[in-house]
Amino acid sequence: MLITLTSMPAAVARIQQQGLRQAVAWMPKGLLTPSDADPSHHSSVIRTAPYSTRTAQSLQGAQPLIDQRRLFHGSSLQRGGVNAAAVDASDDSSTRNSSNNGAGSRSDNSGNSTTNGSGNGARPVKQRRPNFIRDFEVPPDMSRLPPKFGDNQHIDIDDETWQRLKSVVDTIHHKAPIRYAFAYGSGVFAQMGYDGKKKPMVDFIFAVSHPQHWHSLNLQANPHHYSLLGKLGSKAVAMTQDRFGAGVYFNPFVEVNGMTVKYGVVSIDTLCNDLLNWETMYLSGRLHKPVKILIDDPRTRLSNQVNLFNATRVSLLSLPKRFTSEELFTKIAGLSYMGDFRMMIGENPHKVQNIVKAQLSQFHRLYDPLLANLTNVTTLREGHLEQDDSPLVRSRTFQKLPPKLKEGVIYRYHSALSKAGVEIIKEEGEEVQSVATAPDLDKYLDKTVHSIVQIPALTQSIKGIATSGLIKTGKYGLGKLGKWWSRDK
Repeated sequence: MLITLTSMPAAVARIQQQGLRQAVAWMPKGLLTPSDADPSHHSSVIRTAPYSTRTAQSLQGAQPLIDQRRLFHGSSLQRGGVNAAAVDASDDSSTRNSSNNGAGSRSDNSGNSTTNGSGNGARPVKQRRPNFIRDFEVPPDMSRLPPKFGDNQHIDIDDETWQRLKSVVDTIHHKAPIRYAFAYGSGVFAQMGYDGKKKPMVDFIFAVSHPQHWHSLNLQANPHHYSLLGKLGSKAVAMTQDRFGAGVYFNPFVEVNGMTVKYGVVSIDTLCNDLLNWETMYLSGRLHKPVKILIDDPRTRLSNQVNLFNATRVSLLSLPKRFTSEELFTKIAGLSYMGDFRMMIGENPHKVQNIVKAQLSQFHRLYDPLLANLTNVTTLREGHLEQDDSPLVRSRTFQKLPPKLKEGVIYRYHSALSKAGVEIIKEEGEEVQSVATAPDLDKYLDKTVHSIVQIPALTQSIKGIATSGLIKTGKYGLGKLGKWWSRDK
């Protein structure tokens, strides 16, 4: 059963109550379509799936529910995540056989009675199998996404590194519960151009439900992690976190289980909002690149899948008709560094290229399943791609970009037309197509991304002086300069 978002406020309200508010309420029409080139899908829908046999059994027994919580609410995933494909692109004509171990019938979540196999000998019910790119399937209990959804986000690392990262998260999570956690940077994935003998500080991001409460628990368990600001209490820490910069509070140079780490704390709402809308691109940009997810969360996984698609679309609009996968990944990886003043002070100018070259297989793992579901992108041969650059396809791709980015591009396009004395098109459809086919679209995109990244990156760094303290800030700055000096000349 398909429910149109605009016509079913009760269904949307139910979804909002179950913790997917940000992921559903914002969705523009056609966001999760299988292809930017497919004109047959024009509306965003939510699929309410009838209970499967496995779900019905899970609701009757305690053990499946425990397994479910272990997977998605607060414990570490196994190394590498699920081995299934990133997105279920199975044929829509596939069928599922529903049985209830002798039960004659039951009611599905739409209120209709469904007859199942063994009760009265009825034929199995045929159900359209969803494509999770096109439709967002809402499981009956709303507690998790389909098991294969977003599997591309789970990157394999070696066992030793996995155990070290897991021990850090488990140590902190034991005292202060974490909803979503990932490790990133050169301490997790290799980067070319630096001295590999020195072990870098390992970076983490912890997303939590209630920052003030979390900091209160963490201050009791680990007061030495905080600067003097921690002496003012959890309210002051949470206020500093939320009101300044990108909404992240960092504790750097913390020793946990023999490792030197830096961890940032962010509200789960702030994280998902940035993933969906690119408000600051401070965290969404980090997740454009390979990271190691240590604690997963279904709402964040869904939001990040949207984030990865948006990064792909922006990069496609900036690339020529034919390009290589390495060029695409370099464009994607460089988005979050546009406007970041740190790239001009103490960073390797070849940082983006070094990341992509050293992590090429991880980028393929992250983005190949997404590209396979975009029929406007074709593989010519290994590593070489071609996109449909027709005006209609480019306009559809542009329409699906995050609202803040799209509005910024249109503003810059109008400004350029005004300076040139060209009349601005008022019709929405024609306007979008004219923007999407503009010769300078790549420049408008770059300038808009630059403006989104610039201020949050600067204010977050200034906030770091207060949250880290002068000594740790100086130590961090010297470390950056040391990395810059040790780079390959």
